[in-house]
Amino acid sequence: MLSTQFNRDNQYQAITKPSLLAGCIALALLPSAAFAAPATEETVIVEGSATAPDDGENDYSVTSTSAGTKMQMTQRDIPQSVTIVSQQRMEDQQLQTLGEVMENTLGISKSQADSDRALYYSRGFQIDNYMVDGIPTYFESRWNLGDALSDMALFERVEVVRGATGLMTGTGNPSAAINMVRKHATSREFKGDVSAEYGSWNKERYVADLQSPLTEDGKIRARIVGGYQNNDSWLDRYNSEKTFFSGIVDADLGDLTTLSAGYEYQRIDVNSPTWGGLPRWNTDGSSNSYDRARSTAPDWAYNDKEINKVFMTLKQRFADTWQATLNATHSEVEFDSKMMYVDAYVNKADGMLVGPYSNYGPGFDHVGGTGWNSGKRKVDALDLFADGS
Repeated sequence: MLSTQFNRDNQYQAITKPSLLAGCIALALLPSAAFAAPATEETVIVEGSATAPDDGENDYSVTSTSAGTKMQMTQRDIPQSVTIVSQQRMEDQQLQTLGEVMENTLGISKSQADSDRALYYSRGFQIDNYMVDGIPTYFESRWNLGDALSDMALFERVEVVRGATGLMTGTGNPSAAINMVRKHATSREFKGDVSAEYGSWNKERYVADLQSPLTEDGKIRARIVGGYQNNDSWLDRYNSEKTFFSGIVDADLGDLTTLSAGYEYQRIDVNSPTWGGLPRWNTDGSSNSYDRARSTAPDWAYNDKEINKVFMTLKQRFADTWQATLNATHSEVEFDSKMMYVDAYVNKADGMLVGPYSNYGPGFDHVGGTGWNSGKRKVDALDLFADGS
């Protein structure tokens, strides 16, 4: 900035005084290199895997899943409505059978036939697509072969895909597909969990889950899950006893090859189960009301089931991001039951049962019956597929 200053000879001269604005401008115009730190090059390494682990033992969600497409994807990338019920959630909410898991899954409804039999629906259609480790299996609802009573202690999680699932099961079904994923030996060091539970209706339950490496390098591992449960019910005379066991060996045959083989056993014995419901209507057209615990099952009624399964899975990775999977399983289910069925109206005047067809005359006055049923179901399944990118 310029200014004038007078001397004693009354003469003036121009002088220059520095200003703040001028100083800031000068600093801004200085070469930026004078203030920059010496440039250094850094190497950034990003590691990833196309087949990320999909276990969810300690969380309510999983990193990735093959539900819906058989391709390993995150849930947000699957173009369908998917619910995954993890092991942690099943433990926290005490979901101990497949039926209990489905009752607590969004979008699934239940139609109860009697004490043990039920049908499950999604989007208005009955669900008939059930899988174990991605292999379609048969689910019997009419004769109650114990499918819905399968104990969840043997499984890591349950995947529910609502809507048609043609990529998983061939012909699509508009209801849903249920996939039960077995527990595998994933730990390279000894790991165990033992629990005991006691509850209402004389319930007692014991479960042991143990896994350990069979070799020093941990390339061959084993896992054993076993348990026992006994409980009564709010229904009169009802009792259920269940024993279950699963043993599996996982082996890394090489850097790109893994093999799993195992055996599963379940024994479910039910005493005094109901077959059908209680007579709802009276002969005069009015409806009946019963005590909550009322049951038509006699003391001699029973329904026993035994399940044996052998399974194997072989996985081979190739071409960096591709994987071929071969699943094979053989299952046998035996059942033996004797139950009583009531089909009648109630005469309010004397409390007697009247057959629904008694008006047709003699010989049509039956009010129910009893049946003894036994059978055996065998299922062999083989599934081969490849996924990758």
